[in-house]
Amino acid sequence: MTGDGRCAGWAGRQRAIAAWAVLSVVLVLSGCAAAPPSNPAVGPAAKSPVTVTADRFGGVASHKVVTPHYLIRTTIDSPELVENLAQVMEGALGEYRKLAPGVPLTADPLLCFVFADRNQWAQFTEAQTGGDAKVYLRINRGGYAVRDWYVSYFIGDRETYQVAAHEGFHQYVGRHFKRRPPPFLEEGLATVYEFVDWQNGLPRWRTRLNPHRFVGLERSVEQQMLTPLAELCTMHAGQVVSKQLGRVEAFYAQAWAFARFLDDGEGGRYRPALQRMLADLAADRVPLPEFARPTPPGTWDPRTARPLLEYYLGESLERIDRQYLAYVRQLVAAGQITHRDD
Repeated sequence: MTGDGRCAGWAGRQRAIAAWAVLSVVLVLSGCAAAPPSNPAVGPAAKSPVTVTADRFGGVASHKVVTPHYLIRTTIDSPELVENLAQVMEGALGEYRKLAPGVPLTADPLLCFVFADRNQWAQFTEAQTGGDAKVYLRINRGGYAVRDWYVSYFIGDRETYQVAAHEGFHQYVGRHFKRRPPPFLEEGLATVYEFVDWQNGLPRWRTRLNPHRFVGLERSVEQQMLTPLAELCTMHAGQVVSKQLGRVEAFYAQAWAFARFLDDGEGGRYRPALQRMLADLAADRVPLPEFARPTPPGTWDPRTARPLLEYYLGESLERIDRQYLAYVRQLVAAGQITHRDD
């Protein structure tokens, strides 16, 4: 979840948690996937330098982890996991930047809080997010982002890296974008970094591969739980976090599928448009009347989602929706995911 710590309900334009509710509700499934040949693994060429020093945080022994772009405060007491977490963040940052080439990085490090268990995470959340803590504490397995920092906790090695890579994208956008994408689209883009693999000690991503989001999408199609794009593009995760698990799963699965659609749907025709959209949002140069009006930090007007998508994709939202739904059914019919016990 990402926001500035305020919640004022749904009234066209909403304050941050309501508007920027980015919850990483993690539905982890055991298994691996057969990667499509056109989706090679990407990631850093070498390890980033990492410095780890002993520290205390909230009265608990912890570590302060410094990398070229991150400051990670963690109570996890596993040198290997801490090192890997640092490599995931630096490697993921390089992948985030490919979405909107040319967006400059700030000099200050990006701050991350990763706790050893949920109790520590909950105590920190209650202390730091005030009245909004009850919203964040609904997250059963995952994390949240606030402005340009994120908070998560250990839920297993692979799953912890998965949440970090997801929340790191929200953190990156929160720091470097003057205008953020619609929350549904930002969620979808964050999910494409969830599946973290390892090769020779380095993190690797196949951004079109996400086994558990695929299974969620497959289940949503089978149960006829797909939501029309006209409604989805105005939604945020805060609206679904307290709903049935199937609804939460469907929201994230459709968000992931839409991000994939913009990347490789329709023969990849929308990929350049996605990059232009993100670059323009980052620089606050979207040439639409809806974006000419100044907005308070951390707010978003859901009425801007339709014109934004229609302008950059060059199609009506109804036509985009038909293409998107056809793409979803194509993904499910292809059945790209195979499972085995780990």
